[in-house]
Amino acid sequence: MMKTGRYWKDQGIVLKSINFGELDRIVTLFTRKKGKINVIAKGARKVGNRFGPALDCPAISNFMFYNGRGMPVLSQAEIVDCHREIGKKTNQWVFANYLLFAIDRCYEPEESDERIFETVLFYLDLSTKCENFYILALKFRIDLIRFLGFLPRIRSCAVCGKLFKKIPQGWSVASGGMICEKCFSSIADIHYLPPNMMTLLAKLMTFSCASCLSIQLRENQFAYLDRFVSEYLTYHVGKKITEWKIFLERFQEAS
Repeated sequence: MMKTGRYWKDQGIVLKSINFGELDRIVTLFTRKKGKINVIAKGARKVGNRFGPALDCPAISNFMFYNGRGMPVLSQAEIVDCHREIGKKTNQWVFANYLLFAIDRCYEPEESDERIFETVLFYLDLSTKCENFYILALKFRIDLIRFLGFLPRIRSCAVCGKLFKKIPQGWSVASGGMICEKCFSSIADIHYLPPNMMTLLAKLMTFSCASCLSIQLRENQFAYLDRFVSEYLTYHVGKKITEWKIFLERFQEAS
């Protein structure tokens, strides 16, 4: 665990929480300075407790902690933005929870990344202004892949590094991108990516978020890319990252 004083402050977003004992909660936060941390919020289940909505997903708050014998203890929470608007529309709320789910799965404890912290805030804000959650879910995962350091290579061979004059159809998840024809035979997980899917993937990787929102996807195209991006992320983080469509369907079935 990162060394710090007995008392310390950080800004964070609530990823999830579970009940602990009779009155407490263990809260998982993604914080600006320390990344993902688990803390105990003592008395958080009492009626009228001092934390209020600061411990609800996807609230952003300024927190104060102190180090006890075990995990850090949350002592104060001051709400910066509780994203009240997000809870008013079902798909908006599910999208917010999908962001938090992906962050929780992709980052280990105290693996800090202020860029992704700011990116989550950006997407939460954007979700209140735009309802194209299918594109947003794709673009967010690609941004996540970029910050984690394994953005796929699409302009040169992921094996030999040769620049492409014409983008080939060979793709390898394990190698991290497109594969030239000369390297096909050396790759165990080679498979063929349809040219139109490669074009769409390249746009999602290189366009700004605003430009990506103008991309028109048919249902079968989104389903392909949704699975494709999640499988790539799953392989490289070593944890299952559910596709957006499946995540949304599971919520709809549960409700």
